[in-house]
Amino acid sequence: MLANAYGIFICVAGVVGIIWILYVMRHGDKDRYVEDDARTFFDEHGHWPDETPEQAQAERERLAAASASAASAAAVPVSRASPDGFV
Repeated sequence: MLANAYGIFICVAGVVGIIWILYVMRHGDKDRYVEDDARTFFDEHGHWPDETPEQAQAERERLAAASASAASAAAVPVSRASPDGFV
């Protein structure tokens, strides 16, 4: 009797496991799809979906100013690697 119950439990667990694997295969890439949609939006509009065009322009100006000041500072590296390759 106990062996039969154990066998039934194993069969049910196997079916549930297969159903779960199929569900994950079908619905597991939602984050990837959201990221792809955001990148498509960025390519079309020049800014991310969660920021305004004004915020994007301000960020571009901040990065341009930072890179210009870094270039004028004789390109001093921020950090150096140790002999074993760690920064």
